[in-house]
Amino acid sequence: MLDFLVIYLILWWLVFFVMLPFGIERDQDVTFGNDPGAPKKSLVKKKAIISSFVTLILTAVAIVVKNEIF
Repeated sequence: MLDFLVIYLILWWLVFFVMLPFGIERDQDVTFGNDPGAPKKSLVKKKAIISSFVTLILTAVAIVVKNEIF
């Protein structure tokens, strides 16, 4: 059980950081005091949920492969 949790957490952060740049649009109308490179909407909650589902599948594959090899 512990190996499942460790693999899941490592893969979750990896998948989450890979997904962060996707779907980002810069704000064209920059007001004073805002960073011109800041995104309009970061969609962090949506990316975290998608990352959780993708990681669950990847973790299942990793556990199956780990159990087959060892």
